[in-house]
Amino acid sequence: MATVFVRTIIIYFLFITTIRLMGKRQVGELQLSELIITFMLSELAVNPIQDISIPLTYSVVPLLLLLTIEVILSFWVTKSKVAKKLFFGNPSIIIKDGLLDQKELSRLRIGINELLGELRLKGFADISDIEYAIIEQNGKLSVFPKIEKQPATLGDLDIKKEECGVSLPIILDGSVDLSNLKNLNKTEKWLKSYLSKHKLQMEDIFLLSCDKSGKISIIMKESE
Repeated sequence: MATVFVRTIIIYFLFITTIRLMGKRQVGELQLSELIITFMLSELAVNPIQDISIPLTYSVVPLLLLLTIEVILSFWVTKSKVAKKLFFGNPSIIIKDGLLDQKELSRLRIGINELLGELRLKGFADISDIEYAIIEQNGKLSVFPKIEKQPATLGDLDIKKEECGVSLPIILDGSVDLSNLKNLNKTEKWLKSYLSKHKLQMEDIFLLSCDKSGKISIIMKESE
């Protein structure tokens, strides 16, 4: 049992380190080669845990080898268009200038119902609303609606609005985040003054956040 415990800990940290060094994204964004390597890493990591008769090196060496291959491959595809096309393929345009490319859809083995479903998930009820639709290298669908179907922006309406930036948490569960205070160009003195003015106790606040425009949002702790 102790052997299994030690092997599990070693493989776990080695596996996590390998994935971190790969620097990859969530599974839905993995390229085909990355997904295959992830599956292989999982299998290699489990085998020596399930069967203690397998030497640990039989897992460690292949893990390190796959990591090396992935790093080299990632570097290679950034330098070579041929390698990028070979391993990752090219994006496929399935709707161009408002016209559906049925041959490309068939080549990709995507049914029309599947395409319509993906469009609905992106908020488009009718295929005639789409100017361009592209299947990206990671298999995700990018959609560009026709001009008349695009939502109006403040720029289109000639409305100017001040950039508020991201709302940053200043107080989290009763504790001050000094780094976010600094990012907002605020001081502890300002915070204490604000709390005093509104008769608030820091320990009673679950979340207090603020953006660059000065808008403050507060969530108080629930009574136990």
